[in-house]
Formats: sequence, C-alpha cells, structure tokens
Amino acid sequence: MSSNQPDLLPLESFRVLVEESLTGVYLIQGDRLIYVNRRLADIFGCTREELLALPSALAVIAESDRDMVREKLRQRLSGEVDVVEYTVRGIRKDGRVIDLDVRSARTMHEGSPAVIGSMLDISERTRLERALRDLSLTDDLTGLYNRRGFSTLAERQLALALRGNQPLLLIFADVDGLKAINDTHGHAAGDQALRDTAAILRSTYRSADIIARLGGDEFTVFPVNAVESSASILTERLDEALARHARQSDQPYTLSLTAGLARVDPAECPTIEGLLAQADRALYERRAKRNSR
Repeated sequence: MSSNQPDLLPLESFRVLVEESLTGVYLIQGDRLIYVNRRLADIFGCTREELLALPSALAVIAESDRDMVREKLRQRLSGEVDVVEYTVRGIRKDGRVIDLDVRSARTMHEGSPAVIGSMLDISERTRLERALRDLSLTDDLTGLYNRRGFSTLAERQLALALRGNQPLLLIFADVDGLKAINDTHGHAAGDQALRDTAAILRSTYRSADIIARLGGDEFTVFPVNAVESSASILTERLDEALARHARQSDQPYTLSLTAGLARVDPAECPTIEGLLAQADRALYERRAKRNSR
C-alpha cells in the first residue's frame, strides 16, 4: 500500500541544509552559543570558533539591547514563550553595528532546554526603508516621524505583539505652555521648544524606538521590544534628560513636558488607529489632571 507522505529527509540532509543556509542559524544553551553555522559567523565577520568561544551570546548584541534580549532568552528557556520574532542591533567583530531580524524557538538539547534560531542581516534593507520613509513620513520641523510615519513603522511591531500576546509600552508627552511661549517670546521660540523636545526624546531613547510628533505639541515614543519591567526606567530617563536640559539651556523659558507611560494590551488595541487613540486619550487625561492642579 503506497503512502501519500513523502519520505523523511535523513538527518545528514538536514545538517547540510543548515550548514549551507544563507540564513544564520544558532543554538544557545544557558546563555552560551553551542552551535553556529558558517553564515552566522559571516554575519558577525568572524570565525565559528570565535563565536563559540564567547562567554555569552549577548556579547554580539548592542549593549542598549542586551536587557531585552536577555529577558526574551529567559522566557524561552523557562518555557513561558515558545517562539519569538524581533529585531535587534548586533555588533560585528570590526565594531560595526548591524540590524538583525531574529526568529527563535525553544527546543531541547541533550535533555536540557535550549534555544534554536535564525538571524538575517537586514542593515541594507533598513537603510533603504529609512531613506524611503524620510521622503514623506517625517515631520519637517523636528525631523521625527509624523503621525503617518508612526503608523507605518508601528504596524509590524503591533503585529508581532499580537502574535506573541505581549503587552506594549507607549510613552506620550506634550509640551507645557507652548501657547504661552509663542505669545510671549514669538513663534520662533515655540518652534525651538518643539525642536528641543525632539532632541531630548532622541537622546533619551534608542535609535530603534519609534519616536514621533503626532501634531502640535503632542509627541509619542513606542519603545521597540521593551519589557514591562523597564517601564520605570523609561520614564526616569526622560525626567533626567529634561532636568539636564533645564540646567544647560539659555532659552528665556523653562521647557517642561507633561508625560506618561501606558501599558497597552494589543488584543484591546489591534490596530494602529487604536494605538493612537490610546495615546490621544492618555494625553487628554494627563492634560486634565495637570490643569486641575
């Protein structure tokens, strides 16, 4: 009796496929790399032996992204999450920072939990995407993404969060007294306040985070792949940056922001419009609270 099922590929065939793959493949146990294929070594500009000798797999991850990657690794090894997809910045042997698309899953190796995954170097694609976005998705005054730009970039992150049932963090802020600055010091001063706000947000958050001016005096930050435990750190950094700016600024006004952070359940905000509506509501509530003081 014939079977409709194809013959299973022998183990040696799978080994050859992985070895010759154009995608970087790795296996992690604990936090050590215990297998990498040739392509992964090429991505980082080193030999396989050099990668396997590293004290931690996190050594090839940009320092600003290591806490996030460490948490995702912990979740998979503990069995909390089986499969994850995310983007991260890696560091080549020559020091160049590259953008990586990472897909990984929990597995078992010699009776112990391990993580098997793949990496693609998407640096060139990211550069081209940024160039195209800059044509129509940025705010002329501040250079941040505009509302359309925010919607475009946040789409993929929201889809990943929905797929993984992961909560999102959304930072929102508006400039205090912008109308008073315009009325008292002129619109050039008001424009400068907006540019200074953009500069503060850029210096506070990672280049991978989505930072946008939604319109008027409203700004938002979508920290990419941020874990919930980092919420207080995200707001503390902004407070510190504002205080530092106040000490150094020679403007005839003190720049301040009404800011907050919202935890967003992607199941309740499954669209970018819903995400922006959440930001709008949060800004309105913060303004009302501020004005009632």
